[in-house]
Amino acid sequence: MKKKCLSALLLCSLGFLYAIGIAPATEGEKEPGAAKIVNKIVIINEYEEVSPILLTSTPGTTVVWVNNSRSPVEILFYDKQVTISCGSPVNFFVGRGGAYESNKIPFGGTASLCFVENGTFEYMIKSSRTFYMKRLERESKGKIVIE
Repeated sequence: MKKKCLSALLLCSLGFLYAIGIAPATEGEKEPGAAKIVNKIVIINEYEEVSPILLTSTPGTTVVWVNNSRSPVEILFYDKQVTISCGSPVNFFVGRGGAYESNKIPFGGTASLCFVENGTFEYMIKSSRTFYMKRLERESKGKIVIE
């Protein structure tokens, strides 16, 4: 029963993302004379961690993380930080060091960030413990390469 509910929620989330013009790991349509828009989706799963683990794209790519785990998560960049973004980041803020950091993303929630600079951006997804869930914190890693 829980698996069916999770599947239905994921399908609804993906349907919403398709409706607003974001497709999983595909390039957006390019109109003549318009800038190339690229959107990528990363799914955060409970046991399979992040999918895809490695995402390669070009500057101007918006990455959307969808939290399909059962607990709130945070996205933490290390080494190369994201300091410049195009558009309006969702569930991200500029921290004390001048780099983007994510808020806690609830189950079924999303976060997005548009990458402008070339480089390799490694990140960690950190599960947050809550008072109603007695499980260990989990961490998974991913990498975004902008060329």
